[in-house]
Amino acid sequence: MNQIWNYIFIVSGGYLIGSISFARLVFAKFKPGEKPDSIRTPTTDGEAEIISHAVGATNVMIAFGPRWGMAVSFLDALKALIPTLALRLVYPEDSYHLVVAVFVLIGHLWPVWYRFSGGGGNSSIIGMLLAISPLGLLITHAGGMLIGRVAPIFAFLGGIILTIPWFILRDGLYSPEVVFAVVITIIYILAEIPEIKQMRDLKRAGYELDHRYVVSMMKRSTSSRDKEKFFEEFDNEE
Repeated sequence: MNQIWNYIFIVSGGYLIGSISFARLVFAKFKPGEKPDSIRTPTTDGEAEIISHAVGATNVMIAFGPRWGMAVSFLDALKALIPTLALRLVYPEDSYHLVVAVFVLIGHLWPVWYRFSGGGGNSSIIGMLLAISPLGLLITHAGGMLIGRVAPIFAFLGGIILTIPWFILRDGLYSPEVVFAVVITIIYILAEIPEIKQMRDLKRAGYELDHRYVVSMMKRSTSSRDKEKFFEEFDNEE
């Protein structure tokens, strides 16, 4: 009975922690009442685009600069790292830490506070993997970067998928860690379905995405002059 209550507490607590959207809190502070800016990836000819449903660190970086984007990314990673690491240390013989990590991710992707429209999950996955297997995080995401050189849009997904063979090698085929890796991979893909459908429709129509656009937008966001002007105006209004 105690174990059942432990799981209830871990599942609900993990989900509610994951549902905290630091990106939306930043937008609420600096652009109260306004809908967060969506990330739009145009086709190479500029005639169509994919609109991302996610609101996360990248949106904040583009809107307010790299300092705020990195802060949101750090906090998203931390909200997964802390409960996962804490349960791993307190209950080393159980799989509570894997369960809480999964539900932090679910909360981040489908937060109850924001009509189940959340972030992309990248930073949160990094945080939980850092708590579970720091070496695995480095190896799998290095592999993801190599995949990204061929197919940039699949770079992070590739790193997540590689956690499956990593945990098979480290812990065995039937280990809880492998189940965890499979589950987060499926969850991540499910969250990307809106973008996958848009990509499919554009491909069928003969369009090609300009993957460099978002990267160039992020690079332009590192120019702090306009951001400083924005924050000066914000401070003056207060």
